[in-house]
Amino acid sequence: MTPDDPNNASRGYGQGYEYFAMGFVFAFAILGFGALGWLVDGWLHTRPLFAIAGGFPGGFGGFMSIYYRVTRETEADKKRRGRGTGEG
Repeated sequence: MTPDDPNNASRGYGQGYEYFAMGFVFAFAILGFGALGWLVDGWLHTRPLFAIAGGFPGGFGGFMSIYYRVTRETEADKKRRGRGTGEG
């Protein structure tokens, strides 16, 4: 593939948007679990205990989602380029 290939630029923009979306997934995981904790707090009258505690698993889950996705894409890129074994 030549550097002037228009598909190369398109692929770069697409990959940029994928990483941008991963940031939103991370943020929404924290907010979603925090909101669930907030609802439990309202039910049990324990504000803000479960809201804060819900943010931690959300953050962990969002981080692990990003980690596994980047790891999977990195391995696929290595295989596509023919460096899957690490020897060479």
